[in-house]
Parts: sequence; structure tokens; C-alpha cells
Amino acid sequence: MPEEANIPSPQETSPSPFKNLTGALISATLATGLYSFTNLVSQKLSSAPLQTTNTLANRIATLVRTLLLAIGSGATMIFAVIALGLVLLTIKQVFDSITARK
Repeated sequence: MPEEANIPSPQETSPSPFKNLTGALISATLATGLYSFTNLVSQKLSSAPLQTTNTLANRIATLVRTLLLAIGSGATMIFAVIALGLVLLTIKQVFDSITARK
């Protein structure tokens, strides 16, 4: 029977503060980019009036515009909250390591 490799489970090893801050930086960069993109899309959509008089087409166009902005805003918020959570986790880990030494 082949021997199994001793791979530590994710619960045994805690992420280092450096990895947390790297992830927070990546997430914050994505949130900033998505925020800029969402603002650009909202400005372009608000400056371009609908060219049709058909009621159904107007409703569909309004729905699509609303969905675009909602998806962009939601993704921005998700990445921003992840970045904030990783920074707070890093602060907690540093505080715990300082208090454990005493």
C-alpha cells in the first residue's frame, strides 16, 4: 500500500501576515479598478439617452443598465470588504503574537 504524504491541513497552518497583506493589496486594487469602471459605465449610460419610443424596449434597456451598475457595484463592494477583512485579520494576528510573548 503506498504511503500517504504528510500534507498539513489548512486548519493546522495559519496564514502569515505577509500573505494577508498581499491578498488585501490585490483585493483593494481590484476594488479600485472596478469602482473606476463602474463610474465610467454610469457616466456613459447617463449621458446616452435611449433612442427608441417603444415602451418595451425602454424597459428592457433600463433593466440592462440597472443590472450593469448593480453587478459592478456589488463586485466592488465584495472586493473592498475582503481587503478590509484581511487587514483586520493581520492586525489581530500581530496583536495575538505580541500578547502571546508576554
